[in-house]
Amino acid sequence: MLLGDFTEQTSYFYKAPTEIDIASILPKWTAEKVDFFNSYISTFTDVEWQAVNLEENFKQLAGEKNIKAGELQMPFRIMLVGQKFGPGVFEIAARLTKEEVKARIEKTLSLLSI
Repeated sequence: MLLGDFTEQTSYFYKAPTEIDIASILPKWTAEKVDFFNSYISTFTDVEWQAVNLEENFKQLAGEKNIKAGELQMPFRIMLVGQKFGPGVFEIAARLTKEEVKARIEKTLSLLSI
């Protein structure tokens, strides 16, 4: 990996993505997934901001909403980094602030309005 590649592929840690790969989310996007992400945001006030806790809340909420967590992780990654690449999605989220994760989710939801 070249330094330029490193900078490009980790820039989402320092600034929100300017382009979001909506086309990768849309084919399986539903109103239930919108509800899930809105509900997930509401759990942020009560969670200790660590990857393991974010993942636990994510999976628990997915179960409560009868959605497979795996169907939600790729859209979550795209919400955070703009594309389908990067380290573990909960590791990414834990290194951003709660406010930043919420803002990125809300921005993507606004682009996906059903």
